[in-house]
Amino acid sequence: MAEHTLVVDSVLYSVGERKLLSDIFLRCGTGEIVGLLGRNGCGKTTLLKIIFGTKHTDNKHISIDGKVYQQPYLHTGLLAYLPQQDFLPNNISLTKTINLYLPQEEKQDVLKQNKRLQKHFNKRAGELSKGELRYFELLLLLRMDVKFLLLDEPFSGVEPLYVEQIEELLQSHLPTKGFLITDHDYRAVLRVSNRLILLTDGACRPISSPEELIDWGYIPAGTATEK
Repeated sequence: MAEHTLVVDSVLYSVGERKLLSDIFLRCGTGEIVGLLGRNGCGKTTLLKIIFGTKHTDNKHISIDGKVYQQPYLHTGLLAYLPQQDFLPNNISLTKTINLYLPQEEKQDVLKQNKRLQKHFNKRAGELSKGELRYFELLLLLRMDVKFLLLDEPFSGVEPLYVEQIEELLQSHLPTKGFLITDHDYRAVLRVSNRLILLTDGACRPISSPEELIDWGYIPAGTATEK
């Protein structure tokens, strides 16, 4: 049984006359990675921002361990969010970025001992490849004292080597955190997730096998769906 549980229910969100999200329910516990799949424009990023608390909607029910939060990001120890866009300052070194985001010296030291990062510490975020930057961003978020991470396109534009390293990174933190992850690289999501949800027609549909993604029209018939 999960030590902590995030429950998202009764989320409604409209864009003009169009109901983008209309029948949302999902649950994520610490110790699991829930993959959220869906076509472009179906509302995945909007949903993550609503869960995080930075996008307003009048209709939502976001609870963690049974306590309801209107804006979870304003409370310490709950959620962290990896947006699609790079979010680190481009004008300071990685070392200074670590010190800025992680005030505790012991947490700084853990990152500064990371062998994959050591050759980059004097660089700025803008000098890293997409994979290097995504890996570094995730390392920072994973060192924060939060129960859940919302990851928006962590694999997008990332070199294959770093896709593998990011997958390993998520698995290594499963004992203490829960992940809700969305990405257009559905094969990476299939490999890393414990459960799958397809966001379609404004609703979250549980997916029990990759073949169901074909049935729902998310991927074409004949597409390889092996993990």
